Amino acid sequence: MKVSLLIVIIHVLLFSVVIESRSLLKSHENPSDVKHFESQLDDTIGFWSPSTSSIDWCERNYVVTYYIAEFWNCISSLLMCLFSMILIVQGLYYKIERRFLWLSFSFGLVGFGSAYFHGTLTLFGQMTDELPMVYSMIVWWFILFRTNKYQLESNQRISPLDIFILFGFVYGLLCSYIHSLKTFVLVFQIHFTLMIVGGIIKLIFLYRQTQHHTKNIKYLIIWYVGLLIPAVICWIVDQQLCEYFNSKNGFNPQLHAWWHVFCAIDAHVGVVCSEALRLLSIRYNEYQGNKKLFKPKDHLNIIFHFGLPFVDYSKYQRNKTN
Repeated sequence: MKVSLLIVIIHVLLFSVVIESRSLLKSHENPSDVKHFESQLDDTIGFWSPSTSSIDWCERNYVVTYYIAEFWNCISSLLMCLFSMILIVQGLYYKIERRFLWLSFSFGLVGFGSAYFHGTLTLFGQMTDELPMVYSMIVWWFILFRTNKYQLESNQRISPLDIFILFGFVYGLLCSYIHSLKTFVLVFQIHFTLMIVGGIIKLIFLYRQTQHHTKNIKYLIIWYVGLLIPAVICWIVDQQLCEYFNSKNGFNPQLHAWWHVFCAIDAHVGVVCSEALRLLSIRYNEYQGNKKLFKPKDHLNIIFHFGLPFVDYSKYQRNKTN
């Protein structure tokens, strides 16, 4: 018993020595290569030091706890995981198409990667944040471009969309490889912005089609685009006024954390909008009467829980059984 207790004490002491030795390390592996938003780089030492990421955000490091680099940025990212799980549970319950389960999963993966990145400020964490963002957009683009597609014609072996899927897969691998060599912060941000803009253009194009032209879709698109405005404002102001926020008499409102909150809600709305468009396409395809008499508003119902929109699949299930 005494020997076992001695072994435990030795392990605890050794672990403490490791922690203390880590505190002697420098705060960043390559300080000159780190993008930051104050005149001086935050050199606070924490559990995950030294930082190896190529960017350090405005939130001061290791202030709330020794074990999480950017506490509020880390915690706020988990909201994406929560919304993702809710959408996945709903999707499994109503047995919707797996493409939307993958989209919701990729959405949650972004939240987990973001939490890991902000919690550690490591290069690996940065990759788990940024690469899933690209993967989720590829999945979203695939869904949007296949909204009105069902199956190949009997005489058509390869669809152009199959080529698009293959391109998306190769593109994702290429992004992963390039990103593993060096994290190009500005290039990534421009690249991701273009992917979002492209998705919005496709949403508007789909909305203009007869089977999708309903107020519910219109409001979801407006909501999706509108949420990007306060999100981007938080993201920009957090960087531009970082020095002031972290000054002696300043107050840091943690705007990057609010950016995560807005983005989590926005991504949720984007998933729901995609589900709604797809449901209308299916209902339009199944419609037995004159296609010109098809009224989208009669085939789509949006419900709200805790202020968040969801597709009411129960109505579709009832109609399907009748």
